[in-house]
Amino acid sequence: MSITVKVHTNSDDALLAWRPRPWPASWVGFRLERRNVLTGEVTLINNRIPPKPGGGVVPPGGIPSDLSPIRRCMWTDHAVDNADQAAWRVTPMADDGQGGFALLSDQASAWTAPVVVSGSFGNGISACFNRGTLMSQVVSRMAGAATVAALKALKTKLADPGYPGRRYLSGDARHMLLSFLADADRRGDAVFAALYEVNDAELVQALAVFGARAHLLLGNGSGTAADKVAVLAAAGVQIRRRDLSKKGASSPSVHNKFVVACRPDGQKPSRVLTGSTNWTVTGLTTQLNNVMLIERPKTAARFLAQWRAMAVAGNDMPAALKLANAQPLKDGPVTTLFSATSKQADFAQVLELIAGAKNGLFFLMFMPGTSPLLKALQARAAGPDGLYTRGVVSQVYVTRDGPDEGSEPDLLSHKALVVGNGGKTVTLNDKPLQPDGLPGDNLPSWAREEFDRRMFRAAGLMAIVHSKVIVIDPFSANCAVVTGSHNFSPSASARNDENLVIVRGNNALSKAYALHIDGVRDHFAWRAFLSAGGQPDVIFKPLDGWKPGGSRARELAFWMR
Repeated sequence: MSITVKVHTNSDDALLAWRPRPWPASWVGFRLERRNVLTGEVTLINNRIPPKPGGGVVPPGGIPSDLSPIRRCMWTDHAVDNADQAAWRVTPMADDGQGGFALLSDQASAWTAPVVVSGSFGNGISACFNRGTLMSQVVSRMAGAATVAALKALKTKLADPGYPGRRYLSGDARHMLLSFLADADRRGDAVFAALYEVNDAELVQALAVFGARAHLLLGNGSGTAADKVAVLAAAGVQIRRRDLSKKGASSPSVHNKFVVACRPDGQKPSRVLTGSTNWTVTGLTTQLNNVMLIERPKTAARFLAQWRAMAVAGNDMPAALKLANAQPLKDGPVTTLFSATSKQADFAQVLELIAGAKNGLFFLMFMPGTSPLLKALQARAAGPDGLYTRGVVSQVYVTRDGPDEGSEPDLLSHKALVVGNGGKTVTLNDKPLQPDGLPGDNLPSWAREEFDRRMFRAAGLMAIVHSKVIVIDPFSANCAVVTGSHNFSPSASARNDENLVIVRGNNALSKAYALHIDGVRDHFAWRAFLSAGGQPDVIFKPLDGWKPGGSRARELAFWMR
């Protein structure tokens, strides 16, 4: 009897996958344990559901898994933090015939090898994520009620740097942004920031301390707060404005979110911070976002050159800039491109990567419109090889001519796409899965009602999944991560200021992003299942779906590599 356990981590989570061989039919679930390698302390991992169907509301911290077994063969441990060193063990449990559970200690797995939880992935690359899943039990508890009024009140509290809920939801993303600025200030560096919009007081103050050593190219995002810009100006920050619409509109968008650190004289760029995170309260806390730190001078120099080119261009997008944007800079494993470009030149390398994928594709998209990248991902999932594909598209606006990034949508067309396996692709017009909360009309007995998509716009909160990420073959030597500010849309390619970063061959980074994406997909897929009338007690069914030939077997096999 043996249980093989695999552990995959990013800066904030550990994904455990395990496979028993053989697999007794008497097993009903598993107890999970985590051991702190430094102190030897062993902690039981908690389940988020009651032991039996019909159980009451689960406490905020969950129920220990020896009292409520984990009824699956994959689990994400959210309780680990960056720099933790931990090992895990899985122990099967059986029904004791008396309404409880029997722990089968003699059939437990071995402790896994120690794992250091980290957001540093080598080659000068670090990455992290926030926890901005607005539709969740955590946020429902923070707000106290699933109403628009409660959501508005929560949004106000999230602007307070001292509010614990803000620190939880902003997670490592906030820490990386603030640490980048603090490190640059301590070194006496100058910073050059190109930001779509700014309104977060804590980030504004961290930038203001640079005074004249800070150079801000501020875009035309509607979320910018005039009082926060005034704070920066009063501190001596050198602010330039860029508006490609030339009339104060939000589109075409000056959409970058990057910061370069260099010497005070503007020479010797050393590091650049990029990703999808806007410097706003909602960008930090109520939208799912990622941040990538690249400590490679050649790449940092390319971003600095782009900053200067945009500053010189003012409110224009000259042909010379579009031509330069399409020229990729290769810096070891890192390739950088910018937009706007002509004929979607910024997509060419990404399309090649998708076409060449061998074992798996993962993606998050916000507003891709009629994106050739989304179409290519759908085609691979629906193709004859049925490539293992997991992803969520947060917003798709449906027009007469198909999905697009039109003007303000009605809520009925605010939809998400979640791609499955082997050609089982959910189409845009066929009951699409939605990034939504647990519905009140089909709420599990153990859960609280969550916010739904009709509430968050009314409360002034737009995005749910705001990351722009594609991961190709995370377990392969040919793996790649594609991210940046780019919405992957034709509109962004042709009209916006954007950046696109491709990191090849970094398995640790690729697995970290894939783990994050898989968690987002899993989160919303469960809610979509319940919204479609699925019965919540299905979660208590036997473990057969995880066995060879079961509905979850392919997913388990992928993560057991």
